[in-house]
Amino acid sequence: MSLFARLTHNSLWLLFARVGAQVSSVLVIYLLARRLSVTGFGEYSFIVATIMIGNTLTTFGSDMYLIREIAANAGFFRLPSALILQLFLSCVYIGVISWLAPHFPNQHPESILALRIYSFALIPLAFFTTFTSALRGGQKMASYASLNLLTSVVQVVAIYTLVQRGTDLIRLAYVSVGIQIAGAVTAGITCAVNFPNFWKNFRFSFVATIDLLIACIPIALIASLGILYQKLSITMLSLVGSASMAGWFSAATRVIEAARIGHISILTAIYPAMANAKEKQDSLEIFKISWILLLVVSGAATLLVFFLARPIVNIFFGMEYQTSISILRILSFTIIPYTINSYLTLELLVEKEAKTLIQVLLVSLIMLSLFNLWLIPRAGGIGASWSFLIAESIQAFLLFGHWKLYPFHVPKSFFPDKGASNELSNLS
Repeated sequence: MSLFARLTHNSLWLLFARVGAQVSSVLVIYLLARRLSVTGFGEYSFIVATIMIGNTLTTFGSDMYLIREIAANAGFFRLPSALILQLFLSCVYIGVISWLAPHFPNQHPESILALRIYSFALIPLAFFTTFTSALRGGQKMASYASLNLLTSVVQVVAIYTLVQRGTDLIRLAYVSVGIQIAGAVTAGITCAVNFPNFWKNFRFSFVATIDLLIACIPIALIASLGILYQKLSITMLSLVGSASMAGWFSAATRVIEAARIGHISILTAIYPAMANAKEKQDSLEIFKISWILLLVVSGAATLLVFFLARPIVNIFFGMEYQTSISILRILSFTIIPYTINSYLTLELLVEKEAKTLIQVLLVSLIMLSLFNLWLIPRAGGIGASWSFLIAESIQAFLLFGHWKLYPFHVPKSFFPDKGASNELSNLS
């Protein structure tokens, strides 16, 4: 199968799954936003953001590293080491959260207990991340997409059943942990079906785990800075502002996430394709087309979200979330810089330019923190949305400026006739 055909096939599968998963997510949000109060929904959003940050920190960049390794035909021998590393870091994070939870401001005892319970979802998430890295690296996108869609549907069914019987944050946390366990088991079975003798290749080695830890440090730093950047606003609203502010902002960000499903599908398919691209000119042209397509889709999504902000919020969240309308309109303008940032980040990852990415993310994170500290006390969620738009635009400017200095930083694997091959076994 040609590169273009493979990208199209994988992107369509991922788009199908993303649409289904996003519909499921919308249903979950609809159920919870109307069942919980704005304050309760804000507390729930803070809990989810904390665990998502934990998942990225405990993954330690090993997922992106594994995808590149496997896509470059390095095999699955590093999977056991990645699993050990993630499980160890997950246990550390769970302990830290259990200790820190009572000291978080603006949180009720119920939300603190729910956070402690939900933190244990990091254990099955370690298995899930490892298994799905194998599927993505092996470009089994149909299986990967189906797995994610199935997990999303199960979540909707579980939340719907829970809401019908009456729910609270603690019950929700227990159910969420159960869903992650089921997802991890299903992911393991899916890998066994797709890759013969998958389990026979599992050989645990302490030395190999240490080697992987060292190799993943650059990617881990990039991933950690990235997730902190993405979740900083909702976290600061919960800690500096109030749970209600976090609830309004979270409602708006969920809509923006839904508007990005096309981008995420294409980008998810592009990354492993970049890692093992073989043809110089064909690959370059295909990635140029993908880049232009993403920008066009971004512009259309921005206009759609901006003009439909009011009916979207009223229909899915209710009149209690009117403040989210203005927040959503501001955040709609982040879709274009987000597209630029995401594409160029993947390009730099494949090019092994970790230093550039770390510098850009650090600047973006600092700017976002400063603007949030300044604007959240003055304008709440509106201030947070302006802060994120400014920071996202600064990041796009910095990455695009680097691109202008080194135009079309195509991976060295596009140029097999010009010297040594591009070894993807080490980012540093």
